[in-house]
Amino acid sequence: MAAASIRLHHRATIVFFKPMPTTTQAHLGGHARTVSNRIAVFAMAAAERAGVPPELFTARTGIGTRELADTNGRIDGARHRRVVELMTQLGPSARVAFERPQTLFPDFPVLGNLCLNARTLREALESFCTFRALIGEFDFLYFRETSDYARFDYIAEFAPGDGFQALANFQVIASLVRVYEEPHRTPLYVSLVCPTLPGPQDPSDFFGTQVRYDVAASRLEFPAALLDVPFGRCNSALAPFLREQAQRELLRVKRGHLFSNTVEQLIGEIITDAGDERCSSPSLLARICERLETSRWTLHRQLQTEGLHFTELEARVKFKEACRLLRETHLSVAQISEQLGFSSQSAFTRFFRTRHDAPPSAFRLSERR
Repeated sequence: MAAASIRLHHRATIVFFKPMPTTTQAHLGGHARTVSNRIAVFAMAAAERAGVPPELFTARTGIGTRELADTNGRIDGARHRRVVELMTQLGPSARVAFERPQTLFPDFPVLGNLCLNARTLREALESFCTFRALIGEFDFLYFRETSDYARFDYIAEFAPGDGFQALANFQVIASLVRVYEEPHRTPLYVSLVCPTLPGPQDPSDFFGTQVRYDVAASRLEFPAALLDVPFGRCNSALAPFLREQAQRELLRVKRGHLFSNTVEQLIGEIITDAGDERCSSPSLLARICERLETSRWTLHRQLQTEGLHFTELEARVKFKEACRLLRETHLSVAQISEQLGFSSQSAFTRFFRTRHDAPPSAFRLSERR
C-alpha cells in the first residue's frame, strides 16, 4: 500500500495522478521506500495456509520471523517485491482476505484512529490517502469525482496484473464507506484485473454487488453523495490530536528512508541471523549488495551522498551487537570475536576499546553487577 498525493475537493470533477517512477528512479530510489513488516506478517500467514511453511517463506523472501516480531519494523523494496511475487505465484489460495470491518486498522491504530474519527467520509478518505505511507509505499491510488460518483483506480507497482493488492485496498476503503454511511448499505461497484476468484473467496457480498473480473483496470466506485454526509460520532476535539499523532508517525517513517538506515538495518539482520557463520567484512558487503540487488560501487556511492562509508556502518552495528552478546549471552570473548568476523580476539578487543573505555571482559563484568 502507498500514500497517494491526492486531495478530495468538494464536488470538483478532478483527477490527481501521482507520477509513476521511471525505471532509473525506481532502481536508485526503490530501496529508500518501505512497507510495514505487518504486511509481510499477513503474507506469511496466508502463505502458510497455502502450504508454504515459514522457513520456506523466509528463504523465498529474505524476511525472517525474528524480524517480523518488531511491530514498528519496515521491509525494503527488494524484499517486498519478492513477497508480492510469491503471493502471485501461490494464486487465490494465498489471498489475504479481510473478513471483518476495518480489519486493517487494529494493526495500524494511528491510521485507524484518525480515519474512524472524521467529520465526513470525504475527510476520512483524505486521511487514509494522506497517511497510507504508514502501511507502505509501493502502489498508487488515483481519485476522480463527478456530481454522480466517486471513483478510486488502483495500480500496483509490483505484479500489476494481479488483483489481490487492489482488493485489499478496496476492502479498506469499503469498510470506511460502511462506517460513514450507517445505517444504509450502498452497493459498491468493484472491478479487478485478476481472474475470477473461487466462490468462497469472492468478495461480492462484502461490497454488496457482484465484482467484475478480468477487466482492464482495478476500480472502486460509489455515489459521490456519500462523501459529505455529516458523521454524528466524530469527536471534533480529539481530531487534531489524532492527526498530529499520524504526522509524527509518518515523520518517523520518512526519517527511516535514508539509504544508510536501510543498509545499517540489513547489516544488523545478517549479523544477528548468522549464528555460527563468520561475518567478515567482504562477505557481509557481498550479502548486503545481494539483498539490495545493487553493485558495490552503487552502494558506496549512495552512502557517500549521505556522508557515510560502509565500514563505519559495519563498525557501528558490530559494536552494538558485541555489547548485546556480552550482556545477554554466555559466549566467550573469543567466540563473540569470531562470530562478528574479527581476525583474532586481540583485534576484537582493540576494536571494542576504541568505542568504550574498558575491554570486552570488563564491560561484561560491569553490566552484570
